Amino acid sequence: MNQFLKPTVACLAVLGMFGMQGLCAQDDPDRTAALQLTADHSGRSLHIDGDAAALHVVVQQTTIADVLSALAGFNVRYRSSIGLDEMRDGSYAGSLGHVVGRLLNGYDYATKQNGSRLEVTIIGKGGEIGSPGPIAVSVRRQPSD
Repeated sequence: MNQFLKPTVACLAVLGMFGMQGLCAQDDPDRTAALQLTADHSGRSLHIDGDAAALHVVVQQTTIADVLSALAGFNVRYRSSIGLDEMRDGSYAGSLGHVVGRLLNGYDYATKQNGSRLEVTIIGKGGEIGSPGPIAVSVRRQPSD
């Protein structure tokens, strides 16, 4: 029988302002098959389908922090030296790493794959980290003999 057709167990949790429902295959509790976060009265919504290899995320007026927190069900861990309260609207599809990369477009970040866990470190907004300017060197000419 196809592994996606095996019975599933529903897991219910509350995440921030959203109700989260995750479906986990009974014989593989670490694998999240689908995650749905429903809209609240403010018009914010987050919907996640798929698995780490083929993910589809649709967000409406949802912060980057909320999306990354929801992806914890896919074994994503993140830390940031800045606030991630910028709102996102749109649809992201692809592998987990690809979706995270598109979500963090405009940010300086690093990722590390540690077994099945994806660790993300957000350093700052693109262009905010100062790069060294040109180095000025004074040149003094010696009179020629």
